[in-house]
Amino acid sequence: MKFNRTKKPLYAAPVHPSRNAQGRHFYHRMPRCEMTHPLRLLFLAPPQAAHSPGLEYAGDLARALGVPLHVAMFTEPHGVEPPGHAVTERPDIVRDNLMSSRRKWLESESAHLQEKGVDVHPELVCASSSAVECVAYAQRVEADLIIKDIQERPGLAQRGLSALDWELLSVSPIAVLYVLPGPIQTPSKFLVAVDMESQAKGNRDNHSLIEAARHLANACGASLHVISVYDCAAASHGDLSLYEAQVQAFDALASQHGIASQHRHFIPGAPANAIHAYLQRSAYNLLVIGAADHHTQASDIGLTAEGILEDPMCSVLMIKLPADAAPQQAKRYG
Repeated sequence: MKFNRTKKPLYAAPVHPSRNAQGRHFYHRMPRCEMTHPLRLLFLAPPQAAHSPGLEYAGDLARALGVPLHVAMFTEPHGVEPPGHAVTERPDIVRDNLMSSRRKWLESESAHLQEKGVDVHPELVCASSSAVECVAYAQRVEADLIIKDIQERPGLAQRGLSALDWELLSVSPIAVLYVLPGPIQTPSKFLVAVDMESQAKGNRDNHSLIEAARHLANACGASLHVISVYDCAAASHGDLSLYEAQVQAFDALASQHGIASQHRHFIPGAPANAIHAYLQRSAYNLLVIGAADHHTQASDIGLTAEGILEDPMCSVLMIKLPADAAPQQAKRYG
């Protein structure tokens, strides 16, 4: 089977975002579908050119959705000598060997995905792997969803995002899916987190989150659960009427989207801690949650999202909220 189905080259020149008058980066909003029905996926390959659970996940998701998958591996344009190479080796030889090994890895992994029926488009991108370059590339290929591995953190028992992951999540206007390391499990249970406080103020982000989660769950043959946390600390002491109002609104929201009663989870507590504890005692494959759009909240990802991503219990899909998102939603659930 031929490796490269696309006419795009395996090696691509660097891409750059635009800059405003003050020299700060900004990103053009390219015409693309909403995250509720993604048309194009982008996987950011690890620089180690090693086995990647995230790539398997991305391939399976692309095949289930029937959409193309772009696979990009970034290589420093001026070359950085990898650890372990003898200092006597010429830099150009080190770089050529590195490029060759990464190209072979891309070819091998892409051929494997094509054999599984995935429409894959690989590229070796000559650019730094900074969040700025990754977002610029994602917009150039008009990706609706960026997929990336969660890397193990050496010396730490818990897994979490790297500095690059946090920066990417902060600046990207595109949804990001972080895949937990380990064996890829057959998707069976997805969980979407909603914020009833923001909905009470007229915000409709909960509907978008559930629709996106429902679309992915249906494509993967997974059941969909919904969770919301009643923030006891933020609520007035002993305000039972507020609690009951949120429970009723939560049930109405779930009913509107056809969520079975046994798949609804309304729990009290601090949002991040409560969701984290719930995930620890449950077997979910994916958590879907909102994240603040970088155009409105700068680098504010959301307290709940940040808390969960510090030590994720499963793969996490962060969907960027629209520019008119209510500030309360951005602070709590994204």
